[in-house]
Order: sequence, then C-alpha cells, then structure tokens
Amino acid sequence: MASLAETHYPVAEIEDADVVIINTCSVREKAEHKLFSLLGTLKAAKENNPNLVVGVGGCVAQQEGQAILRKSPVVDFVYGTHNISLVPSLVSRALHSPHPQVAVDYREEWEDLPDEFVPLVRPGEERTLPLRALIAIQRGCNKNCAFCVVPTTRGPEVSRSAEEILREIRIKVSSGSREIMLLGQTVNSYGKDLSPRVRFEDLIKRVSDIPGVERIRFTSPHPQDVRKEFVDLFDSVPQLCPHIHLPLQSGSNRILKLMNRNYSRERYLEIIGLLQERRPDIAISTDIIVGFPGETDIDFQDTLQMVEDVKFHMSYAFMYSPRPNTVSKATMREEQVPSDISSARLQILQGVQDRLCKEQNEAWLDKEVEVLLEDQGRHSSGALRGRTRHNVLAEISGEGMKIGDTVRARVSFAGPYGIRGELVENSG
Repeated sequence: MASLAETHYPVAEIEDADVVIINTCSVREKAEHKLFSLLGTLKAAKENNPNLVVGVGGCVAQQEGQAILRKSPVVDFVYGTHNISLVPSLVSRALHSPHPQVAVDYREEWEDLPDEFVPLVRPGEERTLPLRALIAIQRGCNKNCAFCVVPTTRGPEVSRSAEEILREIRIKVSSGSREIMLLGQTVNSYGKDLSPRVRFEDLIKRVSDIPGVERIRFTSPHPQDVRKEFVDLFDSVPQLCPHIHLPLQSGSNRILKLMNRNYSRERYLEIIGLLQERRPDIAISTDIIVGFPGETDIDFQDTLQMVEDVKFHMSYAFMYSPRPNTVSKATMREEQVPSDISSARLQILQGVQDRLCKEQNEAWLDKEVEVLLEDQGRHSSGALRGRTRHNVLAEISGEGMKIGDTVRARVSFAGPYGIRGELVENSG
C-alpha cells in the first residue's frame, strides 16, 4: 500500500489541496485569532471541495482541542504537540471513510522517528529536505515566567534522547540539509532530566562531529542557564554560527522580577560581555515585551537603554498579551497598561531597533560575507537569497549560482532588514 509521502506532495494554493494542516502557537493571543480567521477562509474551500481534509495541530490544538471542533465544523481532527506520529493515520482515516471530528488525547512520551523517514515531494522531483533542518531537542518548560502559557500547554521540560536527535540530524543531512537549528523553549537547559545527564554543550559538540553539518544554530537559550561552558562553545565549535538569540523581555529589574525571569539587567549585560570576549563579532538578537502589567515610563526607558547598550542586531518586540492560566493574567489585572500606551511604546522601540539594524548592517559594506543560498531573490533578476553566518538576510547577484551553494560576496547595499552584494567566489 502506498504511503502518504508517495501519494501526496505540497501544492501552492489551497484550492489545489486534498489536505490542509495548520500548525499553531498559543504564546500570543493574536495567533489564536489568526487560526480562527484562517478556518473561516477554509469554510469556502471545503464547500467547493467537500472531500478536503483539515487538521489543526500545535499548542492551540492541545489547549483548545474540543473548543476548536465546536467552533469550526470544517476541522476534521486536532492533535497536540506530542502526537505528530498519528497525523498520517488521521489523514488516511479522513480521506477514505466518513467520520466524526476527532480530538487526539494528549501524550506524555517523546515520539521516535519511524524506521523509514522520507520527506514529501512532487512526483519526479529529487527527494531532498530544506537546507536548514529544524530539530526539536526538548519540549515544555520549567521556568514559569509570569506571562507565558507554555508550561500549561506543553507541560514540564522533557529532553529528547541524544541518540534520537543525532539520528534525525544524520537522516536530514543525508537528504540535503546543511544547516542544523536546534529548537527548545530553553535549549541550554537540555539534558537535566536525562539519566545519565547529557549536557547541552556536549550535544552541540556531537552534532558538530556529524559529517556534512556545515552550520549549527539554536534557539532559544535562557539567560538563567548560561554558564562558562556554554559561552566557550562560540570559541571552540567552528560550525557554530556567530549569532545568538538571547531573550531579554525587559530592561527593568523591577519588571524582570514581576515576570519571574530569574536574572537582572546587570547579569544579562555580563553574559553579553562574556560572549563578546569569546566572539567579538557575535550578532545578538532578542525578544522584548512592552506593556507588561505595571510597566511605567521609567521601566520602559530602562528597556530602551538596554537596547542601545547591547546594540541588538535584531529584536522581536511585542505588546503584552494576557494568556490563560498565567500569573500575569490571574493576579495583575489592576496593573494592566492601556493598549494605546503599549502601542506607542512599541512604535518607539521598533524605531530605535530599525536604526540599530541599519547601523549593524552598514558595518558590512565593502566587506565579504559567506552566504548559504536558500531561495530566489526579490530585488534583482537572477539574484539568490540566503543568510550569512551572522544570520543577516542577504541577496546576492552573480552568474553560475544555484540554491544550495555556499558563496562569498562583497556587500554593496545595507538596509535595516538585510544586505545585498555581488558574487566573489562560489564554493558550491
């Protein structure tokens, strides 16, 4: 009997699809709103094609499973973050037989890869994976930040076995992946729950020993778990890219304490200094929440000052969003910051960050950068686009290039959102 991988492949338009799978996140309320908006769009698609199968997975599905089915009759099944291996059977069931809606029960255990792991491809295409492989190494979280829904939607921190992680990486490298991105809510606390314990630093070194791994990245580490061995990675592992995404959330010690982040602004700056000692050119990005309950103008100014002091290469800033079953929603109702004030603060912060991004990118002008080409460019005909080792988006013009090549290019343009340059050397 043919597998789903052999009979189905990606399509560009919903109208051409037999199956639509929606992956969800519940960290911010806007993501839930976008889910139900998309499901409303799919209602018309299902009316035109009654056999269309719609599945919803991820955190929102795990948190709101039965509610999703009640609100949206177009959904055939929902499944949580730990039930991915059941998706093929759920799709097959929905495709081949009349059925009621299904909400899969939550699972606690990790799911190993099947013995034969193959990506979905179009008929006649080479069986390859994206150049960047996203590898989950842990799930859940033990930090209990006041604003975060992850502990209630994904449960406590659980590490995946090192052997299974390395096995998946070998499979993906053999299918064409060259860059490995390790994923976890707090990746640098990986392995504390394993017996025997496996340290995150040792896992990184084992990944670097796999033939074919050219670049290694990870996200997101927690400042509380940064230690000397972690910092030393950036000086001792050649494949580890000189970029780190280190969430700050706030530059105010008072707000950090209310958030239950378990570090101070001084400790954060100390970590930045240690990283820069090991790797002076390291690029640093972060997450910031504005408008957390109780945030004053002075607290916000502390955050702005931190952004200026660190000179982040990029920051992902968001207005505070109250989430269910979080301390901030349950106990800080009287301290909510009005949305117009939060919105104004966000605009100010984004303006500062745009300036810093442009300044950081302009530092690359007339210099050579290494770029792993991932897709088509948008500004010049024939140009290709990828990322530098410092995680800067770069569009490169030149002859004889193809997606998957690693090239060196001289930077001729820099803006707040990326750089452009001309090919100097193509190492393939």
